[in-house]
Amino acid sequence: MRHIFLINKFSLRERTDNYINIIDKVAKRLKLDYKIEINSEKESTEDILKKYKNNNYIIYAVGGDGILNRVINSVYGTQNKVACIPAGTGNDFNRSINEFFSDGDNLVDVIKCNNKYFVNVACFGVDADIANDDKIVHNKFIPRKLQYKLGVVKHIFLYKPYKFTMKWDDESKTSKLSLVTVCNGGYYGGGFHVNRDGIYNDGLMDAYIITATNRRQLISYLIRLLKGTHKESKYVEHVRTNKFTIITDEAIEANLDGEDLTSTKFEMTVIPKALTIYYNKKLVEEINKELK
Repeated sequence: MRHIFLINKFSLRERTDNYINIIDKVAKRLKLDYKIEINSEKESTEDILKKYKNNNYIIYAVGGDGILNRVINSVYGTQNKVACIPAGTGNDFNRSINEFFSDGDNLVDVIKCNNKYFVNVACFGVDADIANDDKIVHNKFIPRKLQYKLGVVKHIFLYKPYKFTMKWDDESKTSKLSLVTVCNGGYYGGGFHVNRDGIYNDGLMDAYIITATNRRQLISYLIRLLKGTHKESKYVEHVRTNKFTIITDEAIEANLDGEDLTSTKFEMTVIPKALTIYYNKKLVEEINKELK
């Protein structure tokens, strides 16, 4: 089977050439049938992957959660498999791959949100504001480990509650709150373990509705999130369902696995075991060794 490495130079920046050389070196050592592709202003991720839509290849997203999301949206519905070489800011989906996925093929659920797809986490409200803040989260002058934390501090000061109408199963709820996090996976925000009981292929999504309406309550929730005790917070409502809808009075910018989506209505549906994630543990380990 052919291996296609799609390198996101917009995430890697000055590290791009190093990753190209290392992937080339390791792929040859492991005797893979491979090709390296690089996105650019002239040829986007979507343009590159159109060439492979009728194939049965393994498409590696080399970068962060954003490029992985664009790869998934491009190859979903084809015979191609998706793999990940973590090299971005958050690499949250890869954390779950390392913990829970078996070497080889892994069937996972996909969540459709309007006309987009995601496999890890979608956020709405304050955490989406943080994730979409390019001035901080993707600032090359701020160390990666500090980017999300600085974003949290900034948006606590800017905080204002959102009015959401949420619908699931036979329930409907309208209230002012700080954020909603809808999970298929476990991690987001560069390592926050928001969904500790998440299972990637159980046909359900986990929605965390955070009812904090002021800064003090929001800080209380975030402290619990850091400690991993947030599910015990009185500001958290946990819902498990296969369909979940969020409606807002004004358009807001959500974040789906590192990519933004703007709308007044977000309809999410689980598509069970709809995508194959390929995990090549030896390949990832060899690449990481070369990077050290």
